[in-house]
Amino acid sequence: MASENRGLILQQRLIRHDPANLHCREINLRLSADCRQLVLSRYTEHYGPALVRWIERSHTVSVTDLFRWLVANGEADVMKIGTQPLP
Repeated sequence: MASENRGLILQQRLIRHDPANLHCREINLRLSADCRQLVLSRYTEHYGPALVRWIERSHTVSVTDLFRWLVANGEADVMKIGTQPLP
């Protein structure tokens, strides 16, 4: 039995500008089913008296490419370098 991977919810917002209009937004980050891609999804809904509209945008990047980019461009921190003589 496969379970749905909702991932991490990075932002969830509900805005009511007036009693007749409601705007919902959610941004989440998850791994693809095969765990090879990182997927950032942005979902927006708008409810109004004459309108119900929703849109979802997804951006994907290979996990391998992401880690290569982090190694090449990230800031490296060395916590401790220690040496001990062998007995």
